[in-house]
Amino acid sequence: MKRLFLILSASVFILASCSVTQSFVLSKNGGSSFSDIKVDQFFLDVLEDFSDFTPQSDYSIMDEAMINFADRLNQSSYSSNLKLQTDGNSTRYIISLDFSSLEKLVADLNGGKGNTLLSITEDKMVLNLSYDNYEELESVIPFLSDPNFEVYGPRYSNGMSDEEYMDMISFLLGEEGPEALKKSFVSIEIETPGDIVSIKGAMKIGSRRAVYSFPVVDFLTLNKPLTFTVQWKN
Repeated sequence: MKRLFLILSASVFILASCSVTQSFVLSKNGGSSFSDIKVDQFFLDVLEDFSDFTPQSDYSIMDEAMINFADRLNQSSYSSNLKLQTDGNSTRYIISLDFSSLEKLVADLNGGKGNTLLSITEDKMVLNLSYDNYEELESVIPFLSDPNFEVYGPRYSNGMSDEEYMDMISFLLGEEGPEALKKSFVSIEIETPGDIVSIKGAMKIGSRRAVYSFPVVDFLTLNKPLTFTVQWKN
């Protein structure tokens, strides 16, 4: 049980302590995904403070958390060619994969319970994450609904101001916690199969490229929906 608790705690730190660049290349027959995850050293040091814990494998706690996530992706029939790379220091992870349908991959991870998080048609991609459909993301990433995470996530933090949330992190993790969290962002880049003709919520950075970025704290509180729409010429 102690090992499970620490793996779940590591998963919390993945969300609360890192910068993520997520790239999607869309095509008419699916596409590819590339995730670059950088973890702040401060939060790794916090994990190491569990001095009574001795790893039972050759992997660090962070490595195990990422391996478990990659395995979950790899189990879907809509993914292929999955690769997980690390810098060996548990501070950077790269996950790449191909998908036959990104929308169906998300639904598959959700156990077939439905998917209002992501919609992709022949000429449009819509991402919509809000407090109202957060439970779908909990199905896709089960540790989000674990009691060890909930105190950090929207279930408890929705309605908190950024300042109130930072005060909570400072109380739970120490004064360095808020500073590390302030540097944590998520950036989603999309390359479309046709020229972009309409965009909402994201920024157009090329004829077929768009980017959507937000601070990790916006995800942890979900005080406002995280959403964008990109439409392209079919």
